[in-house]
Amino acid sequence: MILVTSAAGNTGRIMVQKLVEAGLDVLATDINPKVKDLPGIKKAVVGDLTDLSFIDALMQEASKVVYIPPLFSAEEALIGQRMVDKAIEHKIEHFVFISVIHPILTSLLQHTAKRDVEEYLIVKGMETQCSYTILQPMHYMHNFNPKMVAETGAYRIFYDVDSKVGYVATEDVGEVAVKVLTDPAKHNKATYELVGTEAYSPNVLVKMFNRITGKNAVSVYIDVEDFLNQIQANDLFFREGFKHLAHSYSTWGLDGNPNVLTWLLGHEPTSFEEYLNKNLNT
Repeated sequence: MILVTSAAGNTGRIMVQKLVEAGLDVLATDINPKVKDLPGIKKAVVGDLTDLSFIDALMQEASKVVYIPPLFSAEEALIGQRMVDKAIEHKIEHFVFISVIHPILTSLLQHTAKRDVEEYLIVKGMETQCSYTILQPMHYMHNFNPKMVAETGAYRIFYDVDSKVGYVATEDVGEVAVKVLTDPAKHNKATYELVGTEAYSPNVLVKMFNRITGKNAVSVYIDVEDFLNQIQANDLFFREGFKHLAHSYSTWGLDGNPNVLTWLLGHEPTSFEEYLNKNLNT
């Protein structure tokens, strides 16, 4: 049984879907009760990963783990480190950590938390010879919602509309996870950067969208404080993480190289145009 954490989130849902499609048994968990609605899973458990007894119970039922961290949690590093400890304690066959591209970037809170977990996992891997793989996805394509842009005529974003960021399709990350989990010995102690596209600005993304749809949508910059207020984000760490994100993307963007993902997939990664066409037609 493969344990998938944060399974009700955008990344988790696609990850679970890919594992199920591959014929793998999935134990899905999330603090969100919607995890019970995921199709094809063997079992769903609602709970909080800050509870060590809950982690223990999960590990007792799992043989492999796909650890997707909670989004912008102040306890993210601690949760990840305890997940590693419990995986080793319960003799989990393989531990897949869904990290992030360039976790060494100290300008981003959610990156440095994952860096701390990566370091811990690598050290524990050397100490105990536990089997693991670290996946480092680029910014996910699902952060651009083409249906919402079609409905509103605008892509509202909290960083500079000319700043360039690379992207990866969540489905491609899921496909890699399936390959890792079905042949863990081949991927043991590997760290893979998963980049799908060159870096695009919000303005360029909207131009692609308009070319495909024939619409005249625009990209609109929203101050990050206004954005956070609009989505009613009141958690202090969450707000601070988004402010770091807005500043870092506006100042430097985020980029990477698609060679590793292409090699792992055995084909070209999903292009942004392919992502748009698929999601506009479903």
